[in-house]
Amino acid sequence: MKAGTLVITVAAVLVAIAVAGCAPAQPSVTRFAPPNAAPSGDLIDSRFAATATTLKTGQVLIVGGVASEGSASASAEIYDPATGAFTRTGSLEVGRAYHTATLLADGRVLIVGGLAGSGHPVGPAEIYDPSIGRFSVTGSLTNPRYNHTATMLRNGKVLIAGGDSTSEHTTNLDTAELYDPASGTFSGTGNVKRFYDPEAGKFFTLGKMNAAHGKHTATALDDGNVLIAGGGDTGGQSEATAEIYDAVSGKFRPTGSLNVARQAQRATLLRNGDVLITGGTDAGGHVLAVAELYDPATGRFRSTTAAFRGSGTNMTDGRYEHTATMLADGRVLIAGGGDNARIVDTAELYDPARGSFSCVGGASGAAGMQCPTSMTIPRDYAAAVALPDGEVLIAGGYNFQLSMARNPVAAQGATGGTSVPFAVLWTAEVYNPAAGAFVSTKSIAHAHFGAGGS
Repeated sequence: MKAGTLVITVAAVLVAIAVAGCAPAQPSVTRFAPPNAAPSGDLIDSRFAATATTLKTGQVLIVGGVASEGSASASAEIYDPATGAFTRTGSLEVGRAYHTATLLADGRVLIVGGLAGSGHPVGPAEIYDPSIGRFSVTGSLTNPRYNHTATMLRNGKVLIAGGDSTSEHTTNLDTAELYDPASGTFSGTGNVKRFYDPEAGKFFTLGKMNAAHGKHTATALDDGNVLIAGGGDTGGQSEATAEIYDAVSGKFRPTGSLNVARQAQRATLLRNGDVLITGGTDAGGHVLAVAELYDPATGRFRSTTAAFRGSGTNMTDGRYEHTATMLADGRVLIAGGGDNARIVDTAELYDPARGSFSCVGGASGAAGMQCPTSMTIPRDYAAAVALPDGEVLIAGGYNFQLSMARNPVAAQGATGGTSVPFAVLWTAEVYNPAAGAFVSTKSIAHAHFGAGGS
């Protein structure tokens, strides 16, 4: 078995065990935070495959994810950058992981799709209102899905594209739909067909892309259109296919293909309008260090080494399910994720002026060498978001070090005591670009609150 294939198999085991295989009960959560709840320097609930959204207040909303007890969490919490502390907020009506969260124009947050604790994709969407700290149900997806993308359009609507429709085996979708905040409803977009549902006694529209995509990326371009790139096809095989969603016509059209088929990659819109594609796994299951740039003017992808002759480089470390966050100076922070053998605690920076990657915490090593440790701990499938002061919050995730679990026995029990035990993380850290270093939120909160923030 190839090493890369082993990594994908482990990831699949985590999804099956942590979500679908632990169908029983949702975790017990507080619906609304007690007014005198003590702030915590760590996440209040362990989670990976959660979402993090910077609110208009500058605080960060963290929602759902796979919980330490192996279910899809309904809990949510707020991170305050001013104190480095987390506090509870209202809970989801339906626990979910591998969902999306999108900040709407009015400051509310749309939560779409995901896997429920039952192992089934979630149809009903929810809205978080930060003014009252509550979630409420809004419209339902035509196709329940997870591992999809959600992209805000200039007209205020949200494009929902692709994803998987079952946890039993990979069935990635070629469907797409639009959420309209004004009506709170979803409708098909792309190649739209009208259907009649005899059980509901009403018509609905189903919209399609040119190809199926799951674990792909979707990036809003400067012209208002959306680039859909890579991901897995209907059977979960990594693909190089890319397409453009035209926000005016509501149609999808093909564009240039990726140089390397990949899924579980990350995409970042750069200041010059290009899109940086980093990492992922190829069709053979190998973890990628090759990065690419999409040029909307030409509709072509080029590797960073080809686009910047003489200065462009590949990533220092191959990684997938990592985080990629734009910094205030235009560089991109690439952190964590998994490689062919482990969960990594390394990070690197992409310089758009040179097309090159360099290690955080030390100079780039020789060819074939990995970056030195720079993060506080290894973490995969964490949630990351830029903070108003230019720092980056990276929260939760998982790794295979049981000593980092709140309850190592329960964490190992989630795998039946066999195969690969893993730890769902409740820790978080902040990257400071000025210092070029990561620091735990527990340390920040402790400095602010003393022992009460620990």
